[in-house]
Order: sequence, then C-alpha cells, then structure tokens
Amino acid sequence: MARGGFISEFERDCIRIGKNRGVDNATIARALKRTKAAVGNHVKAMTDAGTLDDLPIAFVCDDIADMLRRSGGRSK
Repeated sequence: MARGGFISEFERDCIRIGKNRGVDNATIARALKRTKAAVGNHVKAMTDAGTLDDLPIAFVCDDIADMLRRSGGRSK
C-alpha cells in the first residue's frame, strides 16, 4: 500500500517538464515534497507508456522548470 498521497496530474506535468529541461529526480522530488523513489517510479512509468515527452503548454515549461530548480535546490 502506498504511504504518500497520489501524484496529481499537475505534479506529473512538473516531472515531465523537469526531466525535459534536465532537472534530476532528487531536485524534482524536493521541489514537489515527494520522495526520490516516487518521482523515479513515475518517470519509469511515463517512459514505459511513452508519455514522458508529452509536455503541457510550451510557454509555462520554462517557468515551471525554474521553479523546480529554485524550490528543489539544496541550500548551502
């Protein structure tokens, strides 16, 4: 049984955008407040289904990728 809540469609889109823009799983996980394993499992499932490259509206992708990097970045 899953321990965390379900991943929403918005979070799936954030994962797609992050992977497309070169953001690693750990950074995406920290930004979404999810585990690295959960993000990795969804990346694998979307890759297997062929939906990893199905990005939402193009003009928001850069903004969401920047948010993932800022929110998921490690503080020094």
